[in-house]
Amino acid sequence: MSAIGEAISAVKEALQLSEDVKRAGETLKEVARELRDQDRRITRLEAQWDTALVFSQRNPPGAPRQIEPGAD
Repeated sequence: MSAIGEAISAVKEALQLSEDVKRAGETLKEVARELRDQDRRITRLEAQWDTALVFSQRNPPGAPRQIEPGAD
């Protein structure tokens, strides 16, 4: 194979690798976006769970609700 043919082949391979890297980068961006969304959801669920836990410990089931002084 001539030097020009090898050079053309090397350029084609480099372009193909460049496209592969771009595709991998886009995929990684999408995965990172989904991970951030899941993290936000988990954070909200943790906050709701903590709130429910505080309220459940404050007023046991079946107990009358107590009004704290100064809550007017």
